[in-house]
Amino acid sequence: MEISEARITFSGFQIKEFEPSRTWQEDENGQLYTNDPLVIHTGSVARNMLENELRNSVRVMGITLVNGVYDLGACGIDPYFSARIRFSRVDIEWDDYSRKAWYELHHQYQKELTLATENGDVKVDARIHCSEEVAYSVSVVIQYDGKEIWGHGTDYLWTDAFASLQKELPDNVKIHCCLTCRHGNMCPVGNTPGKLFCTKDVVITQKSDLYFYTEDEAESAKRSRDCTNVCDSYQEQTEEDFVYNDYLLNF
Repeated sequence: MEISEARITFSGFQIKEFEPSRTWQEDENGQLYTNDPLVIHTGSVARNMLENELRNSVRVMGITLVNGVYDLGACGIDPYFSARIRFSRVDIEWDDYSRKAWYELHHQYQKELTLATENGDVKVDARIHCSEEVAYSVSVVIQYDGKEIWGHGTDYLWTDAFASLQKELPDNVKIHCCLTCRHGNMCPVGNTPGKLFCTKDVVITQKSDLYFYTEDEAESAKRSRDCTNVCDSYQEQTEEDFVYNDYLLNF
């Protein structure tokens, strides 16, 4: 959880180093890099820089212990700075929690997705980013045919984002995965993002047919699938077949 305001009191405080932020960029493979040099200030310069930040409002992102020195990460005048500090005692006081912590509001997943093309199946890396910062949003991005292709949605089970991605692909390219398969059913009493249940060996004609297969512990464990998985039993969803899964409804 995040807290709105806190008083942090250090005793025996010493600052060892102050590291200002650097500008990071993302390459075509989704890897972060920076061309800015690493600058680390020490002594009185480090102390003055930290004091200047503390005179204004700072948002503490974390305090971690590394080799006997605490690493304080925070946002202030500098978008994100890091200060290596030592102290003999710390007291932290706050009144109320305000919301989920920022790292609970953002989740990122790396998956492998199968695209069925006229030239056979193609495996592509898919990045899925989910945010609850204001309202729930999800984005799926892949690299295909030399282009970056995105799908966007607001369903926390990702169905509309995958449908959006399919719409951006050429007509002769189809996403083949458990989420788009007629056997990929969601749990009728509450699902989690990216999780489905395979029912390729049973007949499902209505929601109630799924209760045993998703609520029985052994059956649930046997049938649980990641939504980006695919197998030889894949069959494309059609309007004639019942599937407890909203993928088709998002077209």
